[in-house]
Amino acid sequence: MLPSNKPDMKKLIYSSLLIVSVALTACTKFLEMTPESEYSVAGAYKTQNDFQQAIAGVYSAQQGLYSSNASWFRGLISRSDEISTGATYMEGLDQFIENATNPWLSTSWNGYYRMIQLSNLILEKIDQGEFTDSKMRDYIKGEAHMFRAYSYWTLGTLFGGVPILDKSMSIEEVKKVKRGTQEETFAFAEAEYKKAIELLPADWAGANKGRATKYAAQGMLARLYMFRSKFDLAKPLLVEVINSDKYSLEATYSNAFNDGFDNGKERVWEVQFTGGQNGEGQAFTTGLLPEGFNDRTIMPFSGYSTAMRVSPALYESYEKGDLRRDLSILKGWVSMTGVKDTVSMFVKKYHPHTYVPKMQNDWANNIPILRYADVKLMYAEALNELGYEAGGEAFAALNEIRKRAGLPALTVTDLPTQAAFREALRKERKIELAFEGLRWLDLVRWNIAEETMNTFLAQPLEGGGIYSMKPHQKIFPLPFDELTRYADEQVLWQNPGY
Repeated sequence: MLPSNKPDMKKLIYSSLLIVSVALTACTKFLEMTPESEYSVAGAYKTQNDFQQAIAGVYSAQQGLYSSNASWFRGLISRSDEISTGATYMEGLDQFIENATNPWLSTSWNGYYRMIQLSNLILEKIDQGEFTDSKMRDYIKGEAHMFRAYSYWTLGTLFGGVPILDKSMSIEEVKKVKRGTQEETFAFAEAEYKKAIELLPADWAGANKGRATKYAAQGMLARLYMFRSKFDLAKPLLVEVINSDKYSLEATYSNAFNDGFDNGKERVWEVQFTGGQNGEGQAFTTGLLPEGFNDRTIMPFSGYSTAMRVSPALYESYEKGDLRRDLSILKGWVSMTGVKDTVSMFVKKYHPHTYVPKMQNDWANNIPILRYADVKLMYAEALNELGYEAGGEAFAALNEIRKRAGLPALTVTDLPTQAAFREALRKERKIELAFEGLRWLDLVRWNIAEETMNTFLAQPLEGGGIYSMKPHQKIFPLPFDELTRYADEQVLWQNPGY
């Protein structure tokens, strides 16, 4: 068993795709065993404990993509209509004026390739490792496949096709790997998820809680299929997660984000964080409230100047009586100087917690990647897209989410057609999953991103039409520094329009 319910992981130093292809000399760990200075590719990857340390390094790399105000997670949220335009430190991502030198692009690219390379090393060496528990060998292999799948799936949604590296390579070898298409990138991720499903356990007991499971892999593969409108393939995977009897909705919405319920019944997969001033906390929560924020019942210290403000349009989207609104959004706040600000701030991740952070980067709240609520909503959507059934299972799944929110059930009278159900489902996802990094992906996969964002950006409070989204901006530009390193447009080229 592992010594804590969240991995005790030291942060890894990010490096680019080309740099990490050489060697890794600082693997982090679940178990305190080998001194970091002695833990190298040549001297490790031999025993079961070595591989426990190695897979902990992958989880640690994942933390970095969610834990700060410069993270991939924050950038993806800023791209949607959930926040008001002008988010600081986003270099124009929210205004659709980004270019290839945006540092967020490099942070995202490097972070995901970091996880890929760490996973590659594990998969190359694990069959020769000395294991006292053969099941653990399979589980760690499954985790490595899971992270490769997750990384390529995400890179595909962000950038389109990317170079597919499935083994360790020298710099010169990496430079010869031609960029794949988006379809090829997704196909590789799909195959990796399937391998993970075969190898991962149904759950983890005790101190191992929070590690990836087969149901997490099934749910994430279903998300990939939903993105590609392959509803017939997504449906059976979602059914397996639902019928596993391992997950259900929390009684109250806030418990889905309260650190007292980390790795609880609604959390199918989430990024692990631990408070205690040990370097394993996250600062993302602090960055959602502004510098000068004075309500210590919500947060024990001031926020950051990088705070993102909730768009008035999102606030007004909530139905009357929706319990999620005031649990998610604080409308108006008082500064330390006593001035009341009338704008809305996001407080979804601030509700009563077990651990009170001692520093701004010390939050113990895990950040969900896949919640059971999302599983139910994907299931309802898949059913409807495969064939509208008046008052059928899709209605039941949708209304289960609404019931917790204190809203009345929707009936056939309310939603008499497939199109009406589709619109209600899309609105429910917007509200239920607000600020969870899914809104932008939903807009893209529904093929309504350009229409939605340009309507949003035309509002007086969002620029009044100064900004606009172009068709090519469904994906981002490849990082300039990566193109420079390759210096070969036949192998790695920029996306059209950038």
